[in-house]
Amino acid sequence: MLNLPKRILIIAGLLLLLNLACGSSGLEEIKPPSGQILVTDDASDRLKENFYQALQEATGRNEAQLRITNEEITSLFTKELVDTGRVPLRNPQVWFTSGRIFITGGIRPVGPVEFDSLIVATALVENGRLVVDVEEARMGTFTFPEAILASITQTVNEALVDVTLEIDVTRLEILEGEMFVVGTRPGL
Repeated sequence: MLNLPKRILIIAGLLLLLNLACGSSGLEEIKPPSGQILVTDDASDRLKENFYQALQEATGRNEAQLRITNEEITSLFTKELVDTGRVPLRNPQVWFTSGRIFITGGIRPVGPVEFDSLIVATALVENGRLVVDVEEARMGTFTFPEAILASITQTVNEALVDVTLEIDVTRLEILEGEMFVVGTRPGL
């Protein structure tokens, strides 16, 4: 037999899950541009090719520019992180607008119940590095605490250091439907 504190915790947990499942997610007003962003192998491959081409073009004196579209980033995100099981998100959508990066998708934290999720981030250049700040993260009606946002931000930025290690980022612009990253390769 469970003692009273354990019963209360279980009941409180079930009520929280029920609230999340039945409550409005608040995501209705946040929709990717032009509806669903298509995931294609071509878009994912194009982004990889463009990245490697920009890397080859960048030298210490020659800036190279990488243009990333909503379709390319959504496709790459899906193929490299979601399909491989590294991110537990279903049907992700990633898009750029108003200087921010939005990510939505379904999350199944426990069992068959799926919650709409939203992550909103900004990006900037700091000391030649691309730095991301996760401003908001929600799962259903649940908003993640600041400590979790800080942890997500740190994880993303550590991954970005590995990816952009050879690049000195000089400029970043998040426009409607695309992001531009400009940089050089010091030492070349």
